[in-house]
Amino acid sequence: MSPNFVHKLQEVSEKDKEKIKSLSSMDLQERLLTFGFKEIPKPKIHYACPLGFMEIFIGKEEYSIRALVDTGAEINIIPEEIAIKASLTTRNLNMNLRGIGGHTTSLVALSEFTPIILASGEEALIHIFIAKGSVHTALGRPFLADNNFRLEFSHKQGEILSYQEPEGRRLCIPICKPQALRWKTGPPRGMDLCNMEKLGWKYTRKEVSKLKR
Repeated sequence: MSPNFVHKLQEVSEKDKEKIKSLSSMDLQERLLTFGFKEIPKPKIHYACPLGFMEIFIGKEEYSIRALVDTGAEINIIPEEIAIKASLTTRNLNMNLRGIGGHTTSLVALSEFTPIILASGEEALIHIFIAKGSVHTALGRPFLADNNFRLEFSHKQGEILSYQEPEGRRLCIPICKPQALRWKTGPPRGMDLCNMEKLGWKYTRKEVSKLKR
């Protein structure tokens, strides 16, 4: 390599060092102006929708559980222990589900066309995967889409699950009150704040039958 060429590279390198030093001494506004920006860009705002729990009766035995309504879940899921207690009819499978945090959950079975009853008395059929380990019962996008359920938000009522009744009325069920809305980065821990029992929606099976009449 030519000595003159190496010398030129060293000169350029020294100039770059001086430029970097001068930039590091500037505040953010001055740096942006140096690169042609007219003003500091506004930071993007990140937000997350709240997750709420609701009471449901699942399976032919109408076993009562609290389920998380999760718009980010691609499948419906239930712990193996609860599936056994609810006497769900299942077929075995063996696969792993990777969560948003990178952790894996083992799926051991699938219960198809499983009947569920909401606390309001509305009936639905769902496909739900059975998982090993400590997981919440979660009703995801398939539950919402297949049954034409909709999540709405009210400043007074919080998060609401709503659906159209055959008579034309739209029934709304609050699943997460405003005072329960907190920024969460880990697994949901606000079950006592976001459940039908706290909201006065705790029904026995007989009471649900009366509601349907």
